[in-house]
Amino acid sequence: MEISKKLITSVIFLGLTFSFTQCSSTEGMERQRNLSYDEAERIAPSMAASPKAAPSGEISQNTTKPLKRMMVYSVNVNLQSKEIESKVTEVIKLAESFGGFALQYSSNGRVNLKIPAEKLKQFLFTLRNQSQNYSEEVSAQDVTEDFTDTEIRMENSLKMRIRLLEILKTAKTLEETLKVEAELSKVSESIERFEGRLKYLSSAVQLSSVHVQVRQKWEPVVQKEYKPGPLGLPFYYLYLGLGKVKDGVLWLFVQEIPKETTEIPD
Repeated sequence: MEISKKLITSVIFLGLTFSFTQCSSTEGMERQRNLSYDEAERIAPSMAASPKAAPSGEISQNTTKPLKRMMVYSVNVNLQSKEIESKVTEVIKLAESFGGFALQYSSNGRVNLKIPAEKLKQFLFTLRNQSQNYSEEVSAQDVTEDFTDTEIRMENSLKMRIRLLEILKTAKTLEETLKVEAELSKVSESIERFEGRLKYLSSAVQLSSVHVQVRQKWEPVVQKEYKPGPLGLPFYYLYLGLGKVKDGVLWLFVQEIPKETTEIPD
């Protein structure tokens, strides 16, 4: 009976430790920095020398190991074209030539693309040179801390699962087995969630999001004026003269006589 109590106490202690670990790093998971493209490019090298945080209770073996910043880039592009659909097709083909692809596009000129991060600058440079009235807005998000925290939490969860599996082997009663299995279920769910988060962050870092909006370009209507050329001048003046002659002939036959009328109001 005393062994059973010790076993249950161990399970409860591990569960509380696991819950405390989850809560303590929630704040780090939710902190995210939104940076401009230029600012991210400027600070990334200077922060690369920062040592990676070691898990609680462990001493880092190499505190001078450089830490590569994990940046997620998102770009909004606006441009104009005479033919919207043909320009959309052109933008998609350009993205594919850089190893990217279209997630979504529509006939109204909206295109959502994924471009490899290492080719983003070159893609935007090419698109800018091939477009009219081009404008772009680039934002960057530093997810290094988020990724590191998630990675540490998953490592701790894996260690916790190993300990619980060892405890499960020593369970003597149904009550002990159920308690250990309940904790194992919670830990396994957390591990799956952490794995999904790490995959999402890795994908977001490797593939940048580019949102392109193609708008109709309207050409101004040019009013054309005509004047007679050298050979047309004689005919032009003849036309004007005939108009005067016509008015004179009409005057000989028909004359306008002013007539005053008095109207009695009702």
